[in-house]
Amino acid sequence: MTLKILVTSDFHKKEDLKEAAIEEANNGDYDLFVNLGDYMDEDYAEELFDEIEVAGVGSTGNRDMMFSSEFLDGPVPVYNFLEADIDDEYKLILIGGDFPEDVKEQVEDLVEDYDNDKVIIGSHYPPHKVGDRVHSGKRIGFEQFREIIIKHKPALWMNGHVHEDFGERQLMGTPVLNAAADETGKAFSVTIGDEGGVEEIEEITLVE
Repeated sequence: MTLKILVTSDFHKKEDLKEAAIEEANNGDYDLFVNLGDYMDEDYAEELFDEIEVAGVGSTGNRDMMFSSEFLDGPVPVYNFLEADIDDEYKLILIGGDFPEDVKEQVEDLVEDYDNDKVIIGSHYPPHKVGDRVHSGKRIGFEQFREIIIKHKPALWMNGHVHEDFGERQLMGTPVLNAAADETGKAFSVTIGDEGGVEEIEEITLVE
């Protein structure tokens, strides 16, 4: 089966982004909604996921570190770290703003029995040297994320955090999407094919 994902991040408690993402996710085209953090408010995150009609999951961002353990353990699908099987075909891993020190080893253990073309990984922070350039020109991405991509070549890597470096890039054949929406008002639509791997990536304008 194909899997169509709406990939978003970094709404920063903006109501127009929340409402536009809900409308887009609920238009009948998508199987899964993913947000990669920086909601900045528990109620805001809850309202976002409550109104999404398809399956939805999210990671925390660095601006969400004040979220309580009760919230993160509760019914709203926002996590510091998540691994989930999707229809027994795809492995989804989300790495939030507060992730384990041994995240690289944990991810490697989780994906070792999966076809790389059916592994989808999202992180709040970007991998090093891929969509991680800030206004000063400095690169602020994480080396261990880059190493995971190079070694395991997942079907897709998606992240946020660096607002000024939104866009689609590739590393070792893996599409890497920086979906930070705060400055761009944009998201990505991604279609994973029947046999795995990315079939199509499209920029989606949520807010002009």
